[in-house]
Amino acid sequence: MKQSRMSWFRIIRYIVPVLTEKSCLLILLLFAVFGLGIAECGAGEGKMVEVILDASGSMNGKLKSGETKLDAAKKSVDELVRTLDPGTIFALRAYGHQSSKDKHDCFDTKILSGFGSLVANRDQIHTNVYALKAMGYSPITYVLSEAVKDFPADYRGDMVIVLISDGRETCKGDPCVLAQDLAKEKGRLVVHTIGFGADSAARHQLECMAKTTGGKYYLADDAGQLVKALVNAAAATRGMIVRKIGDGMLSIEGADLAGHVVTNAETGDRVGMISQTQSIIKLPAGIYNVGIGKMTWKSVEVTPGAVTVLKPVMLRVEHASVRGHKVIEIETGEEFGSLIPAKDSILLMPGDYEVFFGNAAWHVHAVQGAKITLNPGLVTLRGASAQGHHIRTMRGDLIDTVSHTTPTVALPPGEYTIDIEGKLKTFTLKEGENLILQKK
Repeated sequence: MKQSRMSWFRIIRYIVPVLTEKSCLLILLLFAVFGLGIAECGAGEGKMVEVILDASGSMNGKLKSGETKLDAAKKSVDELVRTLDPGTIFALRAYGHQSSKDKHDCFDTKILSGFGSLVANRDQIHTNVYALKAMGYSPITYVLSEAVKDFPADYRGDMVIVLISDGRETCKGDPCVLAQDLAKEKGRLVVHTIGFGADSAARHQLECMAKTTGGKYYLADDAGQLVKALVNAAAATRGMIVRKIGDGMLSIEGADLAGHVVTNAETGDRVGMISQTQSIIKLPAGIYNVGIGKMTWKSVEVTPGAVTVLKPVMLRVEHASVRGHKVIEIETGEEFGSLIPAKDSILLMPGDYEVFFGNAAWHVHAVQGAKITLNPGLVTLRGASAQGHHIRTMRGDLIDTVSHTTPTVALPPGEYTIDIEGKLKTFTLKEGENLILQKK
């Protein structure tokens, strides 16, 4: 009898994914006849769902509502687990929440709740998700490889992963290539992705991950949209994966004169160069990485008969100082260039940056294809002494120093103080203004 029961169970596990909801009543009857429990019927549906939540530093960014992306995501995940059927076999993983970005931790991920029914794990999920703090890097490739291991080794049902991210991969590896390889290796894996206020570079990467596994990409810009995307993704079925053969074109709008190296993301082989003199090249359909200055635009998909166009950002600084203006990516804290009079512009990927004028940071939100010129104000102190005069914020933070040899500095618009002969003088600087102060 035991052998017969197990045979029926294997048959039901195989056919359930194609049955309607009404048909499940017949399955429950069969379970009752053979003495199987309703919990086993739930397992027989052949579907396990794991949500991966981005808790990297960029999730501290604010939405239009004023709340942080992470706070909105926490509420959305909480709403999801209250909306889904209590018997759903569910797991939750997060990344970027254990190490600060200055540690460059590319292994920062943890399973917050292993697979189990929501009726049993809701409280644990609620507690753990609300304890998250947005801190570090986005090692998406590594996280995806770990998430696949969360599923039971002998599991043969649908493996559904829903990834929420507001940014792109900030460590080694290409998550789209890994997703493609995993889909080939594990025939019932599907990755649905949600770009939560994601820029164009992150969106391309997330779209590529979903497409190569038969999944869907969802865009969300607020908590309400995120909840809807999560519910839809958890219920979505795996689509057909079509890998077309042929050649496509890759182009860079506003390509740099020095050129951009193009490599095959799967093999790492250099396959071409794009520059001002050759801004478009032909490539076999596939996934590529493209150099943008010191940055790498990953998961660039070239499809047959189509032109894939990358639109980097042109950032320029008026009145650049010979001391240079560092360009720092906010999420990673990495420096990707320094602007000086001889080279006062730089190409960047879409994203959020800080450009430094002394110790003052000018925040730049760069969307694809944007041409951004920062026009700082100039402050000149006539009669400056050789010892120098400190310029500070209204809070007292040291920004820069003018002196007899360097009487003029460029600063972002704002309110400052300057120390003149032991007395603090307050001044307001406007964008592009040429302000002259006199030592008395």
